[in-house]
Amino acid sequence: MRRADVSHCRSFFWFFRVIGFASVLVAPHSFAQRPLGIDVSSYQAQPNWTSVHGSGITFSWAKATEGTSVTDADFTYNAVNGKAAGVYMGAYHFAHPNLNTPAAEASHFWSVAGSHVLNDGLSMMPMLDMEVFSGVMGATSYSDWANQWCNAIVSDAAAQGLTVRPVIYVSSCNACSFDGSIAQWVAWLANYNGEAAQTGNPWNTCTGCEVWGANVWNAWQYSSTTSVPGISGNVDGDVFNGTATGLITTLVVGGGGFLAITNPPVNVTVAAGAPAAFTVGAGGQGTLNYQWRFNQAPIAGATATRYVIASAQLTDAGAYSVTVTNSHGAVSSANAFLSVTGPLANAPGAIVAPTGLVDWWPAEGNTADIYGPYNGTPAGGFSYMTGKEGLAFHFDGSSAYLRTGAPSVAAPWTVCVWVNRQNAPGTSASLMSDGTYSLKLEQYNLTRKVGVTQLGVGDFVYNYTAPLGTWVHLAFVGTAGGTALYANGVLQGSITNVVPLPRGYLGVTYVASGNRFVDYLLAGMDEVLCFNRALSGSEINAIYAAGSAGLVRSPEFTAITPLGNNQVRLNLRGLTGKTFTVYSSSALSNWIPLGTIPNPTGAAQFLDSGASGPQTFYRARQP
Repeated sequence: MRRADVSHCRSFFWFFRVIGFASVLVAPHSFAQRPLGIDVSSYQAQPNWTSVHGSGITFSWAKATEGTSVTDADFTYNAVNGKAAGVYMGAYHFAHPNLNTPAAEASHFWSVAGSHVLNDGLSMMPMLDMEVFSGVMGATSYSDWANQWCNAIVSDAAAQGLTVRPVIYVSSCNACSFDGSIAQWVAWLANYNGEAAQTGNPWNTCTGCEVWGANVWNAWQYSSTTSVPGISGNVDGDVFNGTATGLITTLVVGGGGFLAITNPPVNVTVAAGAPAAFTVGAGGQGTLNYQWRFNQAPIAGATATRYVIASAQLTDAGAYSVTVTNSHGAVSSANAFLSVTGPLANAPGAIVAPTGLVDWWPAEGNTADIYGPYNGTPAGGFSYMTGKEGLAFHFDGSSAYLRTGAPSVAAPWTVCVWVNRQNAPGTSASLMSDGTYSLKLEQYNLTRKVGVTQLGVGDFVYNYTAPLGTWVHLAFVGTAGGTALYANGVLQGSITNVVPLPRGYLGVTYVASGNRFVDYLLAGMDEVLCFNRALSGSEINAIYAAGSAGLVRSPEFTAITPLGNNQVRLNLRGLTGKTFTVYSSSALSNWIPLGTIPNPTGAAQFLDSGASGPQTFYRARQP
């Protein structure tokens, strides 16, 4: 729990402190276990690959093509975003040997998937999915058809300077349709036999079909009903027969030069002034070289497995990653985020917040909700920038977002935010969303106007466009009669749509029906305030007029008045709606609680009736 407190004595000596919040880190997948994977197609829509990888999935094949004309609608999304999340990604082709020649099907596959088969440390070997056994075209047997297809892919890859060894997927029973000539290719067997992924094998019910050799297999599709975070519904579960090192050397393009990040850097949270350290574990042949990056820019001299910031400051908060290279190639880690917590201070001219506040993300070097319980989790190209007040969140328009996990707030509600807009590369750009509704900084389709979207229903627009490259204060107000928009304290218009306040994600639209992200924001966001009531126009204008001074966020004593007879009246202000607890001490130690007082409006008074002794110090705290 985040706390702030302030002390005061009769000579107006005072201070405050902040107790930070902790983050929970998940241990990485063990490098000694059999690596787990999945295979996907448009049937799974567009997975949240960050969540998929975070659940322990190491590798995946994504459907690219089928026959000579079908291209999977989500292949490019899966190939790009899977790798971006750190998943080893391969492309597969569903074969129709009964209808087409192997050359024709190989040509179609490579025209779609070839640009994603790279020596980037994350591309897996191409895969041929053999499930149709009702005749062959342009070949003498199923083995001949498969061998021709695989050899065509080997030639296509060689033309790009790549060495590949394609994978053949087949059920362990249908493997009997092949002969031993296909043993030159990697074996991926399917058999949902109920055996455990870490200890079982795919041959237990189909003996006699082991054309690769007795009990020989490289990958096994052990289930079609696997549940994986980040994917709506079930997905095929796969496992590699070996360690993570073996997976890389067998299935990853260029893996003969084995290079992999085995223990990626993880998120770190520290108090301002404390040291912060990121470490990486990597494996590979030859000499490994390291280059750390901050918000994608190389850090001078940061070329070891460990990068240490001796005294972290708010400006050090952001995304850290590392690129590892050897003579065979390079591989980069996903971003790990540094959050820096500093003292909560009030700027000169700050005003108390209106009542009804439920969340406040100040963006001061961390993603803490200083009023509610919904601290954010950053992802992708998230970083910080100079804000309207101190620092601000920055979203890169392609992969960055902030997940708060906060449920939506039914009308009435208000959200206020400072935004600094750039033209987002997509057709629209979202400020906040919840899976069904989103508040847009740029409404679909490239209107650049502010709007509200209800997924599957419609896109509704205000006749207002936020200017580029400058901080603008926006306020959305939701009531039973519709949703209004204010810009820089002035009402811009209303729509009749009644929507809840979507606060689960910042900087992106989350599509719950497809479990995917769209409408990435390219902009800065600062001082995000959520209220559970409709603020008046004058209240919104007051927040705008406060400008960079902002709202009071820390308890402070505004006056101290001796009344005689050992009585002292204390005037305080702080976070509106948060109670004050007042303490006293005669020597700045052994603080004694005097009492707790409500603070419904942001300002309160406390009467100390026992202020005896030559001096008394006071401290106030808000939870």
